[in-house]
Formats: sequence, C-alpha cells, structure tokens
Amino acid sequence: MSTKRTAHIISHTHWDREWYLPYEKHHVRLVKLVDTLLDKLDQDQNYRSFFLDGQTIILEDYLQVRPDQKDRLAKFIQDGRILIGPWYILQDAFLTSGEANVRNMQIGHQDAKKYGTVSKIGYFPDTFGLVGQTPQLMKQSGITNVLFGRGVKPTGFNNTVSDGDYESSFSELIWEAPDGSQVLGILFANWYNNGTEIPVDREEAKA
Repeated sequence: MSTKRTAHIISHTHWDREWYLPYEKHHVRLVKLVDTLLDKLDQDQNYRSFFLDGQTIILEDYLQVRPDQKDRLAKFIQDGRILIGPWYILQDAFLTSGEANVRNMQIGHQDAKKYGTVSKIGYFPDTFGLVGQTPQLMKQSGITNVLFGRGVKPTGFNNTVSDGDYESSFSELIWEAPDGSQVLGILFANWYNNGTEIPVDREEAKA
C-alpha cells in the first residue's frame, strides 16, 4: 500500500534590515524583491500567496521608495495573496525586554489592520534565544502557534533532527508557558529555507 503525502511549499522571504550589508543596500534589495513579487502576482493567478517574513516594517521601507505602489500592494494584502504581520520588526525574543516584545506585537497588529488582515502566525524564524512566556504572548495576541528555528537544534537533511539531552527529535510539539498557556510549536526542520532543497523541475520535485 502506498502512502500519499502532501507537501506545502510556502513562498516567503527572510529579510534583515541591516546585517552583512549596510541598511541601504538591503533596502535596495527589498525594493527589487517587492517589485518582482507584485509583478508575479499580477501575471500568475496560480501563484497564490507570499508570506512577508512576519514583520510589517517591510511595508514601510518599501513604500518609502515606491509610494505610488501603495494601492497595488494593499489590494494583494486584502485579497490574501500577501500575508503580513503579526510583528512590527524581526524580533529577538531573548535579547530584548518583555515589554519590547509586547510592543513589537502590538505595533505589528496596528500596522497590519490598516491593510486588512493580520497573519496569526507566531513567527520566530531566526531568534537567538526563546523565552518561556512565548505561548502566553501568542495566546494573548490571538495566535495559537509558534514557528521557530532555534532552541531545539535541527540538523541534517531529510527532516532529521539530532537527539540529545537538550534537543528534540520532533518537529511538532505542544509548547507550554509557565502560566499554563499552550500553543502548537513547529520546529523548522533544516531551517526556514528548507524549500531550497526542492528541485525546480516539476517531475523531479514530485519524485
């Protein structure tokens, strides 16, 4: 008997405002990315959606250069083809204060609501540390999940995760905060960009 599996491929970007390049060089790359995305969404109705890294400041930075594209951008957001929020900026849960994390979530929600729908995705793609109160903040924000890439070290190909005293061999878990709040936790096996392992050729991808 064959077992049918469904793979969900999530189109997205991971974007640092300033890291290995100065801010303005990243800014130029961002503008090119969003320009290309808008054209792609216009040209291909089968290209269903794009997740904008969980941070609304991307919209602010793009529109600083392309204010004439605001209505076009807003239409795709309202149609559910560009997913935004819930954060304002790419957060680092452990290296910032609890207050900063709460304000980050609040501002992200405020920004996203101006366009329509807030993505209820507890997105922590690249934080250098996770705090126990994360499920509590998610539940208070109306979010029932946390997607993350650090904290229970993922390793290797084919979605294998190494075992160890402080690691997990599972990619799904129930994450419980000290106050008892629980959310579904999803550990990115092979990191948030594991889709790069999928061949571009349709038949090779199926195989």
